[in-house]
Amino acid sequence: MNRLFLIISFLVSPYVIWAQTFISENDTTAFVEYNDGKQWVYRIIDGLTVGMANEEFKDDYGKYYQVYFFISNNRDSTLTFNPEEVFANLLSNKGDTICLEVYTNEKFQKKIKKDQTWAMVLYGLSAGINAASAGYSTTYTTSYSPNGYAYTSINRTYDAKAAYHANIAADMQILTLGKMMDNDRAVKEQGYLKLNTVHPGDAIVGYMNIKHKKGKRLLIALNIGDNTFSYLWDIEKKKK
Repeated sequence: MNRLFLIISFLVSPYVIWAQTFISENDTTAFVEYNDGKQWVYRIIDGLTVGMANEEFKDDYGKYYQVYFFISNNRDSTLTFNPEEVFANLLSNKGDTICLEVYTNEKFQKKIKKDQTWAMVLYGLSAGINAASAGYSTTYTTSYSPNGYAYTSINRTYDAKAAYHANIAADMQILTLGKMMDNDRAVKEQGYLKLNTVHPGDAIVGYMNIKHKKGKRLLIALNIGDNTFSYLWDIEKKKK
């Protein structure tokens, strides 16, 4: 059962988050607000309000820039939020610009499932080996010869009933782990932004993950309603 708990910890370990700082550079088109200590930056262009917050996020599936969006449609017509229209460019520590992968919900779920599959394979191998050996027991018997020398006899026996119950327990643990993994994927899908139609007067809010690389600046841009909303973030780790 301890092995199951180790795998479970893979699913529920705590997240580690560092907030990123918006670089204004005398930008008068953006305004900043704070919500529960999180910095949100907003732009209003042609009847659209787009807010963004950015954090560095880490869990057992990897390390990301987790970007939150607030999109409000104050136009007279509908518009479409397309996660494929979110882009990220990183200014690296070497001074070059790198395009970072922005995970759509489908891509991120696929990544999680791949990681979980490997975890399940490793656990299944471990559980199978332990179940296979559970029916065997070894006893040691010490005897003495007439001349006083001691010798040890090794006796190995097989208990079919114990092996059967060990296999049942292993199957139940694998089933439980599978359900927990399914639930974990469902939890991570909640709030993840997908393709959405935003009607006049409506708003949507959610997040997306961006592949993490170290650097100095991160430019995140969203194309929506024939406009581009871009935000520049300071992601450089400061020496204490």
